[in-house]
Amino acid sequence: MSNKIQLGPQDIIFPVPAALVVTGTFENPNILTVAWIGMMSSNPHIIGISIDIHRYSYELINSNKQFSVNIPSSENYIKTDFCGIYSGRNVNKFKETRFTPIKSINIEPPIIQECPFNMECIVVNELSFKNYHAFFGEIIETHIDSDKLDAAKSNKIDISKVDPLVYIATIREYWSIGNKLGNSFNAGKKLKK
Repeated sequence: MSNKIQLGPQDIIFPVPAALVVTGTFENPNILTVAWIGMMSSNPHIIGISIDIHRYSYELINSNKQFSVNIPSSENYIKTDFCGIYSGRNVNKFKETRFTPIKSINIEPPIIQECPFNMECIVVNELSFKNYHAFFGEIIETHIDSDKLDAAKSNKIDISKVDPLVYIATIREYWSIGNKLGNSFNAGKKLKK
């Protein structure tokens, strides 16, 4: 058995989605790669994202209080990384990556065609941490590519077909998800006899 080594305070949690957040409007959208993201509530459906206040996307979300979250598949890791390296102030990321914007149903920012899973969000709360600002968005619509559903399982999402890109913070690596191990709220019952 290994000994535990203290690392001090770190920004490590793994894995996290390497999400593409689209801000702005359909006519003038921007894409930002966000790893500081997670579900905050199931009822209502709230997702939280945290953005450096110096980012262009921070300004755009502040202007209309809307954003879309787009989950890329692992095959798009290079384009996803590009969207986190360059500023939308200087680069049209849709043009450079050749991602296709699609009009959202309820919000101004578009969703990304090439991402198999997309969420439309409206900001319902905010919180600041020094140079970072957390936006809490209510998910008002969700989209998934029809070929990512398993018809044999009542159209349940097939994660192996989505193949979501994940990010490992601090060591700065992209990964894809491995194999299914079991079902949540069920696997643990095996310990109780």
